[in-house]
Amino acid sequence: MTGHNHGDIESITGQYVYVEIDGTTHRVYYEENGPKDSQPILLQHTAGCNNQEWRHLLADDEITADYRVIAYDLPFHGKSVPPEDEEWWTEDYTLTAEEFAETIVSIADALDLDDPIFMGSSMGGNITLELGDWYPERFRALIGLETGARSPGFYIDWLDHAQVNTTEVNAYSCWGLMAKQSPETARRETMYLYEQGATGVFKGDLYYYSVDHDYRDKLADVDASECPLYAVNGEYDYLTDPDMGQEVADGVGDGAVAIEMADIGHFPMSEHPELFNAYLKEILADIEGEREEPLPEVLSAEAVGVEI
Repeated sequence: MTGHNHGDIESITGQYVYVEIDGTTHRVYYEENGPKDSQPILLQHTAGCNNQEWRHLLADDEITADYRVIAYDLPFHGKSVPPEDEEWWTEDYTLTAEEFAETIVSIADALDLDDPIFMGSSMGGNITLELGDWYPERFRALIGLETGARSPGFYIDWLDHAQVNTTEVNAYSCWGLMAKQSPETARRETMYLYEQGATGVFKGDLYYYSVDHDYRDKLADVDASECPLYAVNGEYDYLTDPDMGQEVADGVGDGAVAIEMADIGHFPMSEHPELFNAYLKEILADIEGEREEPLPEVLSAEAVGVEI
């Protein structure tokens, strides 16, 4: 890899934590980097993927100098294998809004995180609305990447058909959602990650994303007055475009802000890590109250000093 030498060892560490979710104990895998006593940032991957999407953020020396960055695999994803005390193979995996939100809070509780910043993308961006509605006291701030009040039309109910190459379909469904400016190596890696999911998991996540999640008439229920909400959407994301992020912020009201990320798409943290990490630093500075001016409506590569 560019910038690394033979024998280099990253400071990212990985381990398991046992988490009780709806009466069942799950063995949840997570990776982290940064001082244990610093402000935690809890990271949620996209539908059907795993925490490897966040590896470039976990390896960012500037951010991890000041923050404890934690990226987990949801149950049934990545290295978080299904629970031992359930016959999980007897029914289809289907993620609901209630279970999703409870899982995130339970992971934060199991890790004993004090006032974490939560950040997720795609389905992880959408869930910030449920978290801001049901658990606003549990988080310092919510950063919803590629978030929308409603994101229908992506529940692919034929993914598990015997004649469908599920892993290839999963991967190529991502290709058109990424910006053409994003480095091809990073876009290919994003696709590669999507080829690793177990059968039925992507489809089960999409049930939450495109069926169960609907906040079009409930945005005013989200409390961003004490827990700020950032709706941060990429210019090249056609599923949840910047206009949808603006609709979220307008509907939530006080404490919510919409930001467009120029030159980036639906998988910002993995498709163009350098640009996204630079954008994130601007948002974190706003959360910390370190900015003299409000965040701009559009973050651009030129403004953050990244050449594309």
